[in-house]
Amino acid sequence: MAWRDVVDSSRMNPSATALPFVPADPCDHEWDVVVIGTGMGGGTIGYELARRGHDVLFLEKGEYLFDPHERSAALVEPEAVDERLALGRWPHRIAGDVDDLAFKMFPSMGCGTGGSSSLFAAQLERMLPSDFVPAATFGPVRTGSSAPERWPIAYEQLAPYYRRAEAIYEVVGTPDPCNPDPEQALGAPPALSERDEALCQLFAGVGLHPYRAHVGCRYVPECTGCGGVLCPKDCKSDAGRVCVRPAVSDHQAKLLSRAEVTRLEATGSTVHKVHYCRDGVAGWVRAKFVVLAAGAMISPAVLLRSTSDASPDGLANRSGQVGRNLMMHTSDFVALQPPADLSADGPAKALSCNDFYVHGGVKLGTFQSVGMPINRGVIEFFLKSRARRGGRTIPGVGAIVRKVAARIGARLFRSAVVFSSVIEDLPYSHNRILLDPQDPNGMRFAYQFPDELRWRNERMREALRRRLPGNVGMLVLTGERNLNFGHVSGTCRMGDDPETSVVDADQRCHDLDNLYVADASVFPTSGGINPSLTIAALALRVADRISARLPATLALRAG
Repeated sequence: MAWRDVVDSSRMNPSATALPFVPADPCDHEWDVVVIGTGMGGGTIGYELARRGHDVLFLEKGEYLFDPHERSAALVEPEAVDERLALGRWPHRIAGDVDDLAFKMFPSMGCGTGGSSSLFAAQLERMLPSDFVPAATFGPVRTGSSAPERWPIAYEQLAPYYRRAEAIYEVVGTPDPCNPDPEQALGAPPALSERDEALCQLFAGVGLHPYRAHVGCRYVPECTGCGGVLCPKDCKSDAGRVCVRPAVSDHQAKLLSRAEVTRLEATGSTVHKVHYCRDGVAGWVRAKFVVLAAGAMISPAVLLRSTSDASPDGLANRSGQVGRNLMMHTSDFVALQPPADLSADGPAKALSCNDFYVHGGVKLGTFQSVGMPINRGVIEFFLKSRARRGGRTIPGVGAIVRKVAARIGARLFRSAVVFSSVIEDLPYSHNRILLDPQDPNGMRFAYQFPDELRWRNERMREALRRRLPGNVGMLVLTGERNLNFGHVSGTCRMGDDPETSVVDADQRCHDLDNLYVADASVFPTSGGINPSLTIAALALRVADRISARLPATLALRAG
């Protein structure tokens, strides 16, 4: 069923109200805040506002993932990659064009309480101060890009919110020598495996500054890290476990799962209705404030669909920038083989290194272990991906060559650990999200791979070859078009000028008094590191702004 195919009704489906936090008549009540999406942005902001006593309703497209029966079913087939994706995964392929070549893929996106963080996002790293002043680190490389000289907020303004987010998400690790913060309070990580301890010492021996990765995880006994799947031990710090579940169980927030927001309705400068479809039935709710946090691919689509006579090009789109400036990072997966065959018994996400963040005067990004196993299947998967993107395979022969190469590679790198680079992608106006009513998602994307990004990719590979210890084997598993579809940002950018941005420095939409955006779509630039912690820190900052505008409600509920 496409997103438009709904029954015309202002009521939710009455047969789906079993959970105690599901409101029976959500449209009969004016909420303090309606939060669209329950990922790192929506989950964090909804929890923080509910904790302060405000009246919060979450609208989530996916399932409530903490029902015991649904949760156990989700873990039966965590590797599903067809139309019957495992619970917690995005249900439809995302369509798009890269360099004018059309393709569809299952994205690294979650769908359900916690959003993508329920599957990914255990790596909770801060952006660096240089990320907030792109003009100082990119220089001539910015030519042709729409990157601003600086963000409308500085790193120093966000630092207190980083500390709060690290506490909420129970982040463990050691300080980053390239970005020290004397007030940062991190939990103690578990001991490194023998293999990773050896790599850490080898890195330090050639002048690099590795540190224990900043990870949101309680590391209960026999913890596996759960990269890409729901956590069966309930120890990963995803937004569902850390924020959404306590918001509804302890702080009286309400939640409608399986509620896909179709459009927003505004009069003048106020959004007065949020329209959604739940179990095939159309409904709407109203609130004093609306927070859009559906992710950098879906949030702009919601705004573009929200047309009216006053906003023929979509809501909050006076600048024409909604959906534009799409950024995705690039990431190489690199297998590193230490000189000795050592035990890998230890945490999966173990080490990070930011010595390559700005290297030789060029902005690159981070380098971190990802905990992926290295075996024949993994190597063959990456070889197949490279061949498919290159378009030069010979049927039959290509498959045989890949199998042989994977067998040899697995033998040579049997004790390897997989690291990943995260290289900053600059914004370009032509890279964008577009509406597509025929698509199950109601949208598609268009992306042109910039030449300067290809050049910086190669600079990172060269830097790794030159700076990593000579006695560590290195195998790059990815090809040239190594876009990271799990790190999408930039499509509702933040800025001071309403003519070139969608939201202001407080993430409130220009010209709309009660609509805020709280996901990675507000990033003016993508930075060179995982976006999750920055999304959460920005969400806490927005929660402060909204809470300050609701004093009467807070006083009433607190009393």
